[in-house]
Amino acid sequence: MHRDVDLLTERTFDVLVVGGGVYGLTIAYDAAQRGLAVALIESEDFGSGASFNHLRTIHGGLRYLQAFDISRARESVHERRTLARIAPHAVQPLIFALPLTRSLTKGKLAMRAGFLLDRIVSAGRNRGVPAAHRLPAGRVVSRGTAIQRFPGLRRQGLTGAAVWYDYETTEADRLTFAWAIAAAEHGAVLANHVEAIAPTRDGRRVVGVRARDRQTGRELEIGAHVTVNAAGAGVDRLLIPLSLSASVPLLKAMNLVTRREAGEEALGGRSSSGRHLFLIPWRGCALFGTWESERTCAPDATGVSEAEIAAFIADLNQAFPSLDLKRADVTLVHRGIVPAVASPNGRATLQGHEQIRDHASEGVEGLITVAGTKYTTARGVAERITDRLLAKLQHAPVLCRTAATPLPGGGLRDVRLAIAEARREHDQGLPTDTIPHLVAAYGSRYRDVLDLADGHPEWRTRVAEESPVIGAELVWAVRKEMAVTLRDAVIRRTPIGALGYPGDAAAERAGRIVGAELGWSEARLREELDALRAFYGSENALKT
Repeated sequence: MHRDVDLLTERTFDVLVVGGGVYGLTIAYDAAQRGLAVALIESEDFGSGASFNHLRTIHGGLRYLQAFDISRARESVHERRTLARIAPHAVQPLIFALPLTRSLTKGKLAMRAGFLLDRIVSAGRNRGVPAAHRLPAGRVVSRGTAIQRFPGLRRQGLTGAAVWYDYETTEADRLTFAWAIAAAEHGAVLANHVEAIAPTRDGRRVVGVRARDRQTGRELEIGAHVTVNAAGAGVDRLLIPLSLSASVPLLKAMNLVTRREAGEEALGGRSSSGRHLFLIPWRGCALFGTWESERTCAPDATGVSEAEIAAFIADLNQAFPSLDLKRADVTLVHRGIVPAVASPNGRATLQGHEQIRDHASEGVEGLITVAGTKYTTARGVAERITDRLLAKLQHAPVLCRTAATPLPGGGLRDVRLAIAEARREHDQGLPTDTIPHLVAAYGSRYRDVLDLADGHPEWRTRVAEESPVIGAELVWAVRKEMAVTLRDAVIRRTPIGALGYPGDAAAERAGRIVGAELGWSEARLREELDALRAFYGSENALKT
């Protein structure tokens, strides 16, 4: 992948996608794979919005069965299985436990009925899945077993526990970015840090957008027969010049990365405010989520206040009484603005279904808006949207193949065997935890990074003391993965900053590597280091 904004203006594309989150990237990939000429622009970096701030789990929709939303649950199971088949290196089974009490709707009997329905809905959950990724059926365990096996569960009123399996993605940002790589390898033209300013029109038809390259300030016009507005919380910004609105209410969602150690299982709990919360073990630390605002918010309300963080921590300590979480334990706040459902009394709840609007119904041709919340089912949404695009473009139907085609690096069938082989061939001179990280991050393409490090021993060493990332990954990110800022490289292309600010020494080391590749002056390097620190500022995280 190479960033070349000139390619955006050399032709009229079939499809222009505005927004480089997981929804925009999967749409670009599916459309390109089916033979359409595709461009995608993202105003920040790929996967830097809500896609960065999700809970790192790929779940099968068990919660949808509570509302008897069978179709949604079935789709979630299908897409969970799909990710295990096309990117087995990127997901791992994770056991979940939820405390049960004497309740008609939340007791043992209700959960046994729920698991029975889940077995029917998810009957094919392991079809074609590698052996190590096959998920057992859910079950209900006794109070004694729950206390012994899951001591972190709330014990007050405990009668047992509901136990089931979903997937976790340790290298979540690499999984998101894999869709970008796949789109580019199928001919899509992608560019990050390019902001859509306004749609361009021919009468009542949208024929592309006027955009600005935020790296240079240059303005450009990108032509397309159909524009897909997948800009997340910013969907209305593209619609305002057309006197349109997506009419999508929004709310704040927040997860907390902490320095607290975690076990090997995910634990659920319920606070007195009624929120269902989970402790997820991630990179050896506890990740907590998800807190959602009770009221809708503005699209630019991206920050979270200390009061909101304090309220979240209070909820967590109620849901997990033995936790005793403190503000000082929080190293990073994942926060995003996501689609919601607003009730007449002004309260907001998370939107369970994606919203797709073809603005032709409002007299504006050539423009489709999509807004969604669920990471797991983004590929399935993209398949449906591409079907629409083919019809709008009067293109012959083309079968979707994204559910059966491995993502870049996804050709591994036995991840443990791949790690063992990589250790035999490449482990010498590397940090002990680097090989498992490289396989999880790059899959079968991990050798590309190691080959780059040949002859450069300084690129085979850690960038940060407690991170498995080596210098070659930063070089690869710049040369092959369109990292153009230090934040691109440290926060999303690699997990150097996944658990919080990596410290001044590591930031400086990373900045020197990235800056050498991009030809930064000392002044530019200082700007980039300041911008990285600002990302971990008081609204977003505590510095470690």
